[in-house]
Amino acid sequence: MMSDVKGQFYNNKAREADEKSAQKTLECRKSEAQDEVTIDVHDQDAKGAIRLLKSHLTSLADQCLKVIVQTDAEDTSKRSLKRLVLKLLEKESIRWTEEGNGGTILINVEDINPQQLSFYKSY
Repeated sequence: MMSDVKGQFYNNKAREADEKSAQKTLECRKSEAQDEVTIDVHDQDAKGAIRLLKSHLTSLADQCLKVIVQTDAEDTSKRSLKRLVLKLLEKESIRWTEEGNGGTILINVEDINPQQLSFYKSY
């Protein structure tokens, strides 16, 4: 029992460290239009990328979120990341469009009510 509590504690600490690291390493910047936020998750592991996307979906308003999931059309390992992102968007009934070669997903965040997202309370 005690080892379960310790394991959960260290798991939470590791998750917090991952989130801090992702915030530092991922590029999240305002574009020239000032109404678009870009996050580049193509180098992140799937869990970290989904966690960052959920965080942005619950915190942004009146903006467009540009999510870069893939930079090379031939990179098959990143297709699963794109599938996971699209699966989350479909599960939450979030409308999106693809840009360019399909490696970038555009989400109009102003159409989303963050409080209606299934993961809202955890962020």
